[in-house]
Amino acid sequence: MDKFILLVGSLLVLFTQTRAQTASDDQRLAGIDTMVNRVLRDWHVAGCAVAVVEKNKVIYAKGFGYRDLDNKLPVTPNTVFSIASCTKAFTAQLIGTLVTNGKLNINQPVHHYYPELVFNNELLTNYVTVKDMLTHRTGLPRHDWLTASKVPLSLDSIVYRIRFLEPSAGFREQLKYCNLMYTVLGGLVQKLTGKTWEAYMKEKILAPLEMNNTNCLISDLTKAPEYSLGYTVRNDTLIKGTLGSDGANAAGSMNASVNDMANWLIALLNEGTYKGKQVLSPQFVREATSPQMSAPSRPRSGLPAYPDAYFGDYGYGWNIASYRGHYQVTHGGDLPLFSSTTCFFPTDSVGIVVLVNKFDATISEIITNCIADKILSLPYKDWNGLILARQPKNMTVSTLQRRTVGKPLTHPPLDYTGYYIHPAYGMIQVFNQNDTLQAIYNGRSIFFKHLNFDTFRAAVPGGRLHFSMNTEGKIISVSGALEPEVNDIIFLKKEK
Repeated sequence: MDKFILLVGSLLVLFTQTRAQTASDDQRLAGIDTMVNRVLRDWHVAGCAVAVVEKNKVIYAKGFGYRDLDNKLPVTPNTVFSIASCTKAFTAQLIGTLVTNGKLNINQPVHHYYPELVFNNELLTNYVTVKDMLTHRTGLPRHDWLTASKVPLSLDSIVYRIRFLEPSAGFREQLKYCNLMYTVLGGLVQKLTGKTWEAYMKEKILAPLEMNNTNCLISDLTKAPEYSLGYTVRNDTLIKGTLGSDGANAAGSMNASVNDMANWLIALLNEGTYKGKQVLSPQFVREATSPQMSAPSRPRSGLPAYPDAYFGDYGYGWNIASYRGHYQVTHGGDLPLFSSTTCFFPTDSVGIVVLVNKFDATISEIITNCIADKILSLPYKDWNGLILARQPKNMTVSTLQRRTVGKPLTHPPLDYTGYYIHPAYGMIQVFNQNDTLQAIYNGRSIFFKHLNFDTFRAAVPGGRLHFSMNTEGKIISVSGALEPEVNDIIFLKKEK
């Protein structure tokens, strides 16, 4: 740890030496640099960028740390990061353009417009609307592991597989956050316009808002003139990660700089107007940023930092809350190697965006809250200290060792080998190499180690895969809690 602190301490000297930055003499923003540097140090972050807008102008924009640590390339306000689920608000407004143009009624069943979309029961197929998808109230939970594949699944394949997914709540009963529904909305855009989601996004939103460094494919991040690498921390050392190669996904594949995101916030704060031009529908902006589905989640249980932040409603791609007495519209984003927070206060005409090159949206949320307190002249609260103190401690080596001791396999290793299929989640291949069982999921190698009897530790959600047998003692399936809110996902063994 001491080595890491010394390293970060030396880097902090350079944290404020970035180019193309906008500083502010606004006394409300005094101390932001010091606060951000402290958060980066405490949370082991290579770099981030911050922008603050008020009414129709940028009052602060700055980069901190490095977008490329090895080559000492600094973050600036023009550095492009993955914004992950902050993409959803863009997709929602793109849907709004279809509504405004008379091509879509979001209260009509989506099956009417998109007959290829079928759910696992007739109620959902016949009644789910675009509004239900925008507000995460179909009853389907995340099922994110469905898309974990070495070769990215086509949109048509994802849409087809949805019919095999189990809901975890009744229709319109609870908010169940589901990336897949926003992915499908990208397909709906193409269905109604004849243009891809990313092409229509550029035409209707990005180009009019002069978001010239923003792109829509995860794999396009490295095509930006100035982009950030992503980092993880291992043994107190920053490790450069491998950037994703996936394509367009209306749920979370956009990449942007804080300078570009500032334009987006200005439009939202001004009911869709940017530089005198109406880019977004005022009515749809208001609707998207108003509570549409209740999901009470604050004050956060067991987290004393949030006793004066209430509610947790959802609009269209936005979380709506009462933040210390102020109307807050916000959304976070998390993808491997990156995190982000986009936030604005409509009644205060203030917006904040924070982009970070590490996978942990807690970091961007802390910075956002600290800036919000300053710009809204709220009493000081040590968000960093309060939340940092609640982080779980690492398990000891002895604990991990105790968990690896188990009973032997019930069958010879060859009995477990083969192909296991689930109609939505795809295929797990188990094979024997050098007398050791190994596994591949949809072409991706996964960590796979025997734990106890027919249960294996595996690098999948839930951390376990379990083999089952029929009454004759033959191995017939493998299952795991790949989606924790529903029954275990069962892959049936393919007969030879």
